[in-house]
Amino acid sequence: MGNSDTGLLRQAGKLFRKAIYNPKIPVKTLRVHFDALLGEAILPHNMDLQTVDAGVIPADLLSPELAIGKRIILYAHGGGFISGSRKAYRSLCASLATECAARLLLPEYRLSPEYPFPTALEDLYNAYAWLLKQGNNPADIIVAGDGAGGNLALSLLHYLSDKGSPLPAAAILLSPWTDLACEGQAFLARKHPDPIHTKEILSALALQYTWQSNFKNPQVSPIHGDFSLFPPLYIQCGSKEILLDDSRALAERARAVGIPTVLDIEDGMWHLFQAIDRLTPRAHLAVKRIGAWARSGCAGGLR
Repeated sequence: MGNSDTGLLRQAGKLFRKAIYNPKIPVKTLRVHFDALLGEAILPHNMDLQTVDAGVIPADLLSPELAIGKRIILYAHGGGFISGSRKAYRSLCASLATECAARLLLPEYRLSPEYPFPTALEDLYNAYAWLLKQGNNPADIIVAGDGAGGNLALSLLHYLSDKGSPLPAAAILLSPWTDLACEGQAFLARKHPDPIHTKEILSALALQYTWQSNFKNPQVSPIHGDFSLFPPLYIQCGSKEILLDDSRALAERARAVGIPTVLDIEDGMWHLFQAIDRLTPRAHLAVKRIGAWARSGCAGGLR
């Protein structure tokens, strides 16, 4: 890694430090810091924004001018289950909607610790059910999310499979947190280059979301579920984040049962680099690669 990448990692670490979990800081304060980290949303002029009631929660519906057909993304934002909001994620989601040429639904699911598992997952399921009630076909829907939101997107696929409900056409996962027990090799290493997360931070967040005895539940740690019915996956992460092993393990599990899977690792990048494009032009380039995959039909997932 060059000096410029090292400098970017340090800058990213400084930006995230106030926004990551710290038991000494009130959760409400952390939420403010997290929203400030991702910056004020500046939507492109050709992006329509509506607020809708998606089930029992409000949601943003973003519609780019050049959306193709009926394609729509259901996006679960990150934030370690305790933070994140529609306001914080509008910029990233607008970029994703534009590059994928798709509408995007961004629900304000309820957060831990006030609303522990399974509330967030049920909120996401209700948003998916709302899309179907609006006449959207599962073959036109992509589920997506980052970090804890990536966990929720994957858990939703397991939830739908267990209920015998129709699954969406594809999934886009940015650094998904797939194992809340934090048992990957990166968590066991004495040192890791991640400038943001540590095993202690993520383990504390996991216990804000659910109890430890629940960590093997596929709807909590989706790496433990059955992937045989899953749609095609696009997994993207940075090489300098502690959740890298989660992405690799997910790709391995999906490919083992024949699920078309793209694993896109951006060298030298940190967790959620796609959302902080003021630090690096590679953020937008990474989203463009996701968009190209979606527009090409998601390896046969979209009709």
